[in-house]
Amino acid sequence: MFYRILIAILLASLCMAANAESSYQNAVVKAQTNQQYAVSAILKKNTQDTTVRIVQSIEKATSKEEASGMLFNRIKQEFEGYSIVDSIVSIVPEKQNECDSWI
Repeated sequence: MFYRILIAILLASLCMAANAESSYQNAVVKAQTNQQYAVSAILKKNTQDTTVRIVQSIEKATSKEEASGMLFNRIKQEFEGYSIVDSIVSIVPEKQNECDSWI
């Protein structure tokens, strides 16, 4: 009788450990998935006139900060002589149909 109870306790603890491990792995995978972000930035030319440009991009990244950083690095390379005045980052739906009607 004692051995049956001991085996039952061991099996239950093994099941709980396996369940905890699988839910931990799922949480890690979800945290590392890329999402689509729409990043928009207003640029001002570094001269005395008031030349302004608006730059927009769709970036796949793990966070809003990473998505904006990707666009900011590209702006530094492609738009020399401009400064970033302001920017905004929004999540874009993954499905094509939702994205088409959203944009």
